[in-house]
Amino acid sequence: MKQLLTIYLSVFSFAIFGQKELFFQTMDSLEIDYRSGGNTLDQIDDFIGNYNLRPGGGFGNLHEFNLADHTFLSPAGFAYLTSPIKVKPKFTGLPYLGFKYAFGSSLTQDLNVEYQQFFKTNTHLHFQYRRRSSNGFLRSGDYKLNDVSLQFFHQKNRYSTHLEAYYGAHELGENDGLASDSLLDVFELNLIPVKRENAKSKIRKLDIKWNNYLRLIGDSIIGSGLKTRHQYSIRGREFYDQAVDMNSVDTFFIDTTGTTRDQYQTAKISNGAGIYFSSPNFSFDASLNHRYWRNQNLGNNRDTNEVFLHSLLNAGIGEQLRLQNEFYFNLIGATGEIKNYATLNYEVLSNLNVNGNLNFENLYPTPYQRFHQANYYQWNISNLEMQQKLQLSGSVRYGDTNYVEARVNWTNINNGRYFIDGTWRQDTLDFVSVGAFHLKGRFNLGQWSFYPKATIRFNASNFNYQPLFSTLNRIAFTTKLFKAQKLGVSLGVDLGYHTGYQFMTYNGVLDLYEPTSTGIKTPELFQLNAFMALSIDEFRFFVKGENISYLFQESTHRIDRDYPIMPMLIRLGITWDFFN
Repeated sequence: MKQLLTIYLSVFSFAIFGQKELFFQTMDSLEIDYRSGGNTLDQIDDFIGNYNLRPGGGFGNLHEFNLADHTFLSPAGFAYLTSPIKVKPKFTGLPYLGFKYAFGSSLTQDLNVEYQQFFKTNTHLHFQYRRRSSNGFLRSGDYKLNDVSLQFFHQKNRYSTHLEAYYGAHELGENDGLASDSLLDVFELNLIPVKRENAKSKIRKLDIKWNNYLRLIGDSIIGSGLKTRHQYSIRGREFYDQAVDMNSVDTFFIDTTGTTRDQYQTAKISNGAGIYFSSPNFSFDASLNHRYWRNQNLGNNRDTNEVFLHSLLNAGIGEQLRLQNEFYFNLIGATGEIKNYATLNYEVLSNLNVNGNLNFENLYPTPYQRFHQANYYQWNISNLEMQQKLQLSGSVRYGDTNYVEARVNWTNINNGRYFIDGTWRQDTLDFVSVGAFHLKGRFNLGQWSFYPKATIRFNASNFNYQPLFSTLNRIAFTTKLFKAQKLGVSLGVDLGYHTGYQFMTYNGVLDLYEPTSTGIKTPELFQLNAFMALSIDEFRFFVKGENISYLFQESTHRIDRDYPIMPMLIRLGITWDFFN
């Protein structure tokens, strides 16, 4: 089997070289020893994330721990819903199916299915389905999160096409946190009353991108011609709430009976055409596009036509040095909007890699930030001002099996729009600067493995919403049992710590964070996890105890105004890889 895959790789690699430069610039090769969740047995639990008690399990991370990333990525202030989970194309000579599944306390389930296949040298499909669900760790905190991602490539004669699609369907219990923590040390966490017993939100996201290339001059390796560019997207959310305590709400704009259904949806469609050039070391395309967007909010409709330029440039020297630059400039509709994303990847040596990113945005507020009508909130902003975002990030990695990696991320926002004290404001935090320096590595000493990781964060004094220092270190012992040496086993622990910090407040009615100051802060906390993993060829199994440190820390500690720290959680999981 391994020899057969090697032959496939050798035959196909040159045949797809031209379309690789046309469609995408980086694609990992998937070899027979590839394993879902990582090739090392002591890292297979990475895909389950780190849950917290905010809705949806916190989507696997704490916003305050990734502030430098999220402040740039968030499309509307500090939207709670983070970036979509999409498939990463992998080159494989044989059809590949990867399966990852884990379950645990409160019926927590994580499922990840990945499918990769090259039907022919010029046709391939990449697919991924990710599902996360739970009954919730707090009352009325159940959730179902689904992410479906697909990429399809085809090239024949002088025509090439690339289709990329993503669909996200998320349902969250919006309990708004604990009503009181006086019973935390008496009852189980899921028995304690919450502020909202019947609140739910449904989020739908759809993105479809379709690019077509008609080669007029040259061949599949070096050629140029016409390109068409088509995109369609929808973002929508519904929020339901019943039996509201009438004394807990200051103002009702729609329904004063205690029943709420807030809803909005923004749809965008764009079509464009232009030219392209593609070669092994350089590719470029530019197009003129028309976009129509429409925002529907409880029967109120607003729409706009826009015209913009878009270009994408890729350059490099072989596989060693790669540069990519994507540019957007709005001519009509949102005149003057600019986006530019530049990425550099330099493989200095076979075991030394340098990456860099320089991203800039100068954009008007999103439709959601401009106008919204809901039961508890209303706003309509007529004087629109652009906000500027600048992000500089880079990393250096040295080593292969043993490695050291350093990464820095620095984000500046000028004239930002934030939701503060019940309204959108662009006059409070004129300039925000936030960043982080990460250092991690892996070191093997015989059968022992060490994974140190530490982060130092920095920010402007007006934006202190992150721990200044955090660390999480894994120590693992891995060996093989019995005479046949077929059964692998790994035992390990995670030791972590972070300093105290001022958290943001999650607003479940609007699905966003509010950068407000409260008298309560998250104190310094320790983290302790333990795991065991087993493997037989492509099948691997693990059991993990998370947040064991909860047993010796105060249960009333907060990660948000009304959300305490995560309790202990036991999870079991498997990964299974199938070739052909």
